[in-house]
Amino acid sequence: MSKIIILVFAFFVSCSTSPSKTPSEVPVQAKDFSRGEVILATQLLAKVFDEDMAPLSCVPDTEEAALLLRTIRPRMEVVEDDIGALLDSTLEVTNLIKTCDQNCTCGYIDDLLREHLVNLSKAERKIMNEKKSEKEINRCLSYAANTFCQGELYKELNKEKADFSFDEEAP
Repeated sequence: MSKIIILVFAFFVSCSTSPSKTPSEVPVQAKDFSRGEVILATQLLAKVFDEDMAPLSCVPDTEEAALLLRTIRPRMEVVEDDIGALLDSTLEVTNLIKTCDQNCTCGYIDDLLREHLVNLSKAERKIMNEKKSEKEINRCLSYAANTFCQGELYKELNKEKADFSFDEEAP
């Protein structure tokens, strides 16, 4: 019995005295990107993946689009959580609607509002419908297609994508 107590005591001592992480072991925070940039890049990559849009120089095929979509997903989840938290406030919903055209997120915001069953006034619904027109969405995607490969977000995703690739030789 005393051997068990000594082993348990030794275990607790070893766990409590483990060395703390050095600064080099602490994960480095990835650069923050705007919600709009993450949303637009995700939409762009999804269009390339779905073959609804021509491949880009840095995203030549659906496999690369899929890999980059997996890589951007953690950032997109943070964006979804951030925006989802705002949907309970009428003032925040109004602000999202007012500013969505400035960062090309109107289509995404509209989808979220519908998904979360957020009731909009007739005036807000009219504004949203005007802002998320097909012409506006195409303008935003065109802008994203022309700038994505040179942007900092792509450079960051390109560095991180090895962490999200599937090893074909794994059993």
